[in-house]
Amino acid sequence: MIYDNGDWRNWRKYCGLINKLDAFRKKRRMADIAVDDLTVDLLTSFDNFLHKWENERESGKLLHPNTIEVQFNILRTLVHRAIEVGIMEASKDPFLIFKYKGVKTTKEKLSDTEMERIIALELEEGSLIWHCKNYFLFSYYCAGIRAADLIQHRWRNVTENGRLHYQMGKNHKDRDLLLVDQALDILRYYHNDDVKQDDYIFPLLDNDAPFAKFVTQADKDRIKPVLRHQLYQQISAKNALINKYLKKIAEKAEITTNLTMHISRHAFAHIAQEAGAESSAIKNILGHSNLATTERYMGSFDTSKTDNTLRTLFKKKAAFKHSQQEEADKALSKEEQAIELLKGMTPEQIMAVISAINK
Repeated sequence: MIYDNGDWRNWRKYCGLINKLDAFRKKRRMADIAVDDLTVDLLTSFDNFLHKWENERESGKLLHPNTIEVQFNILRTLVHRAIEVGIMEASKDPFLIFKYKGVKTTKEKLSDTEMERIIALELEEGSLIWHCKNYFLFSYYCAGIRAADLIQHRWRNVTENGRLHYQMGKNHKDRDLLLVDQALDILRYYHNDDVKQDDYIFPLLDNDAPFAKFVTQADKDRIKPVLRHQLYQQISAKNALINKYLKKIAEKAEITTNLTMHISRHAFAHIAQEAGAESSAIKNILGHSNLATTERYMGSFDTSKTDNTLRTLFKKKAAFKHSQQEEADKALSKEEQAIELLKGMTPEQIMAVISAINK
C-alpha cells in the first residue's frame, strides 16, 4: 500500500513516517503498532514524541511543526484507507477527535540580484558543484522543474524543435516547455554523439540500472515495488547530494536563503510575478492543477500591496506630524511678537489692553 502507489515525494514522506513510528514503537516497547492501537491517546503520545525528534536536515534543531503536520496527514490517509477496505471501523477513527495544525510560513525566494550572482558564479568546469549549479539553473530556466522529474529526464524528452516534453511525476500532467537559449546551452554540454534517446540527460542515474528500462510514466506505473523502491532511493540520494552542494553555492554567492532544488521553482514564480505575468499563465507553466494553488503560492511572495500601504500610511503620519509642528511654531511666533510689543508699553497701556480684551 505504501510503495505501490504515488510518486517519489509521497514515497519519501511515507518512509519518513515509518522510521518515526518504528522509533516510537521501540521506545514504548511495543511489539508492533496494529490498527486497533491507533487511538487518540496513542496519537497524543506520538505527537509529544515527534516534538522531541531531531531535525535530520538541520543539525541541532527539532522537527518543524509543519513537518509534524505532514506525519499526521499521512497517518490519517492510512487510517482512512484502512476504513475503506474494512480493516477499521469508521467509528474508531482517532482523527475524528485528534487534530494537529502546523504554522503558516512564508515561502523562501530569490531576488533578481541573487539569481544573477548564482549565474555569474565561476566554478571549476566538470566539478560536482559545477554540475549541481547546472541542475539548479536548468530547473530555473525551465520554470522550476521538480528535482525528481529533472533527475529522470531523458534525451527523448527533448524535441527537435527545441522543446522539453514530459509527464510530471507528481500529478502525471503533460508539460510542454520552450527551451530558452540558456537551457539549451546547458544541454549542449551533456550531449554527445554516443547518447541514446532513452539515456538519462544528466549523469545522476545509471542507464544500465534495472529500473532504467522503465522509460515512460505508463512503464513506471507498472514497475515492481522492489524496483520502484530502488529508483526512489536513488532519486532521494541524488536530490540530497544536489541540495548539499547548493548550500555551498549559496555560501559562495553570499546568499542567506536555504538554497535547494525546490527554490528554483520559487525563484521562477517570484520573478515571473515581478515581471507582470498573469496568475493564469504562471499556473499553466508551473503545472498547478488549479488557480487557487497558484494564488496561494504567489501570495506568499507578493508584499507590494502591504509595502505600499505601510509607506502611504506612515508618510501621511509623518506629514501630519510635520504640519502640527509648523502650527506650533506659528503659535510660538505670535506669542513672541506679543511679548515684544508689551515690552515697549507702559503699565497703564498694558492695563488698558487687558481691559479691552476682557470687554
